[in-house]
Amino acid sequence: MENLHSVWILQRTFWILNVIAVAVVVWRLYSAGLHRIYRFFFAALVFVTLRSILLIPFDPKSRTFYTIWVVTVPILWVSYVLVVLELYSLVLKHYRGIYSVGRMFFFAAVATSAIVSALTVLLTMPGTLGARSLLYYYALLERGIVTSLAIFLLLLLTLVTWFPVPLSRNLLIHCSVYTAYFFAVNVIDLYWHISGIAGAATTSWATIYRLSVALVCYSCWAFLLSPSGENRIAALHLGRSPLEEKRLLGQLEGLNATLLRTARK
Repeated sequence: MENLHSVWILQRTFWILNVIAVAVVVWRLYSAGLHRIYRFFFAALVFVTLRSILLIPFDPKSRTFYTIWVVTVPILWVSYVLVVLELYSLVLKHYRGIYSVGRMFFFAAVATSAIVSALTVLLTMPGTLGARSLLYYYALLERGIVTSLAIFLLLLLTLVTWFPVPLSRNLLIHCSVYTAYFFAVNVIDLYWHISGIAGAATTSWATIYRLSVALVCYSCWAFLLSPSGENRIAALHLGRSPLEEKRLLGQLEGLNATLLRTARK
């Protein structure tokens, strides 16, 4: 019991640190004027802040805490999708042909992952769901959604790496941090499902790991995003010559023009 209490104290500490960190990121985005550029991201962080403040007064074992958590988690999933779509739109804002085609694949991938995850839940769901079981199945649904988003972001980063697409420093950092966050969350959820929900300690440690990852990501957003970062253009060159990079960008622009003409027909 003493060990479980220590784990709970550690979990609560990381949670409070996350609330402070996300509030700092919200303040940084607003004070720097970046909330006008990353609107869905800013809105998602405001929602996370308000949700955390709403949950703090309640005991995590209480019915009120559980009800608020269950109702608000799907909203978080929607915010994930909107933030990734916003990133995708910003990265490819000069390549509308590629953006239009890729957007269809994006929604198809997210929808397919959600449906497959939901079917998995329905097939494995017992007749009666307890609170702990519902947490488990929520994590299963989230893993499907987060996996598709992580893969999509990784493909997007691969695209801007192979074709040295010039991006603002902020956007490159933001996209990289979000990709790392999704992959880390996916690994933690996978570990939790493989280990099973053998008790409160397992669930608590999984939560602590997630909060630790989130805290690192919030710190990156708070300290690395800046007003000057919007004007500083960055690209991943991979040691290629300027002539080779120009040739690759020409290929990307040609592909974009072809897709744009096809979409207009």
